Amino acid sequence: METNDFKLLYNNSYFYDYTRGLLELKAVDIKEPTNEIQKIGFKDFEIVLQGICEYLGAEIPEKVVKPSAESLIAESTSVEHFQEFLRLISRGEMKDELLENQAQILFEAFEEGIEDYDYDDEFDFFEGINSWHSDWKFDAEEAEAIVSDLIDQDFKFDYPDETYSHDLFPYIQKELAKQELELMSYDTKGDSYLFFVANKNEVDRILELSELTKIEIDQL
Repeated sequence: METNDFKLLYNNSYFYDYTRGLLELKAVDIKEPTNEIQKIGFKDFEIVLQGICEYLGAEIPEKVVKPSAESLIAESTSVEHFQEFLRLISRGEMKDELLENQAQILFEAFEEGIEDYDYDDEFDFFEGINSWHSDWKFDAEEAEAIVSDLIDQDFKFDYPDETYSHDLFPYIQKELAKQELELMSYDTKGDSYLFFVANKNEVDRILELSELTKIEIDQL
């Protein structure tokens, strides 16, 4: 904080005598708390301080270890987020022109406050993405056919007898994980799934973008 000409002052007394409390403020060294209250409070306050510095644009020296490796300032949703979202859920297979057009349509809908992106239940924004719209009821053979189509190769998996529908997901995911893939679904707001397959190492980012774009994606 001293790098940016700030100093943190502290006093945990005189709740009713603010003048006296202000006059007896003491400089604080977060790295050397003087009691248990400070030890507990300063640990969380380091995160608050990082957020304050980021918000004010105050420099945080490289030698300072940040409590959070990621920025604490929420991202502002942009058309680039929709482009990244479409690129990830299509595993890079969506053509650039279509991706940019669809991202622009989605972004404009987002700015207008439209909450449902299912355009007459046709899921137009999934054009160019290898996806499968399925009823909530399906058996293992249907699941194998669905995933085979999604990954463009023959897909088989082991499962217990008399296992159906969502109970098959753990066994599907186990087999897909061998290829670093994961089955996901767009939230259709109904009794159906809109399946797609994502790269496993991109799932966390897809979920982050799902929150930013308000396009709800379900892990299965």
